[in-house]
Amino acid sequence: MKRSYHYTLSIIVILIFGFFSSALQAQTQSKNISELNFTGLKKTKSSFLRRIVKVKVGEQLDSLKIKTDIERLKRLDGIAYATFKVEEDGENYSVTYDLKENFSIIPGARIGQANDGSFSFRVSAFEFNGLGRNITFGGFYQREVFDGFGVFLNHPYLFSNKLGLGVNYQDVTTQQPIFFFDRTGAEEVKTQTNYTFTRTGPEVILFYEKDFNNRFEFGVRYFRDEYQVIDGDEDNVLIENVSDKPEPKATQLQTRLSYEYIDLDLTYQYTEGFRNEVEGSYFFGTQGLLQTDYILSNTTQYFKRLGAKGNFATQLQLQYSNPISSEFTPLTIDNQLNTRGSGNTIDRGTAVFALNTEYRYTLYEKNWFVLQGNSFVDVSAVRRPSLDFDQLLEEDKLRIYPGVGIRFIHKRIFNAVIRLDYGVNVLGNGDAGGLVFGIGQYF
Repeated sequence: MKRSYHYTLSIIVILIFGFFSSALQAQTQSKNISELNFTGLKKTKSSFLRRIVKVKVGEQLDSLKIKTDIERLKRLDGIAYATFKVEEDGENYSVTYDLKENFSIIPGARIGQANDGSFSFRVSAFEFNGLGRNITFGGFYQREVFDGFGVFLNHPYLFSNKLGLGVNYQDVTTQQPIFFFDRTGAEEVKTQTNYTFTRTGPEVILFYEKDFNNRFEFGVRYFRDEYQVIDGDEDNVLIENVSDKPEPKATQLQTRLSYEYIDLDLTYQYTEGFRNEVEGSYFFGTQGLLQTDYILSNTTQYFKRLGAKGNFATQLQLQYSNPISSEFTPLTIDNQLNTRGSGNTIDRGTAVFALNTEYRYTLYEKNWFVLQGNSFVDVSAVRRPSLDFDQLLEEDKLRIYPGVGIRFIHKRIFNAVIRLDYGVNVLGNGDAGGLVFGIGQYF
């Protein structure tokens, strides 16, 4: 009995030793990556790509890391598309990423109608892959009744493969309608006074990419806001609500923190996946009629491929600021921001709800060129100053604009999408509808 016990124990020890020896031998003989190559590069630096990809020479082959790298590379402004190839290299592996680059020096243009009915435009030029390292720099000039300009420099990977820096400076003056409401009578009376609105100042932004799906931004902006009544519009001010000819101005400091979760698969003009961004801003130096202390916003986007040529896309925007008694509120309903066809700055308030839904369909595709059709429905509502949330969806504050559009897309130039949309007002509580022109997809 004792001999049997020792015999059994010996067998167990031998089996355990054999198991660990086999595991150690398998680990020793496992194949590693001996080479990491990038093909198709013309401008982008391979040293920059090696810095940001997860696959490294000397590590074991990991298919999940390769898949993550492919999606990361396709998100870079300088890369149009990416594929990979794995080959045996003796007792190890050679990994090759084959890339198709975007043309990244992009002129831009936006034309439209200003708030006074005059022709407005914005022209820009940006380099989206500066020095072959995904650095963005450039600027814009615009004429929207008045002149404005901005210059930008963003280096998302300046300090490491996770940490970067951006700076910009803007000096923009536009004509802005301010809506005054007299609620003392049986019915609300609304009048409009046209102002010049000037915002001038620099901003510094810190970028942090925690991992493939999670990104943060922290920004600090020092700026001056100034409103001045345009000559001839003084008589439209309701004396019951504000002092005669109010012209508020303030120098402020804005701190901004945003978090973005992104899980998107990009294949040229097609997008599939989910993205959500939440942002909070806090303002120091508010005074008088400029009462914005904070703004909270959340943007959720969902994309789904439908068949070989279709793409469903939807976006929900929610914005909220602190309660404000002044009519100089920070949130707007606007053509370019949330409601196609509505016009420039048609309403203002302290809370905005906007739902954009569209179906994109590739009508024609040949080599680098894509002609894409689009049908959409934009729904939005605004909470005006001093009103409750239950009044947000009242008919005079709710807008529904269905419409159709077309896209001219260059597959090898970053963000080269010329967009034309026409939206129609189905509720009749504003402009009948209108044409919206822009560069890039609406969202």
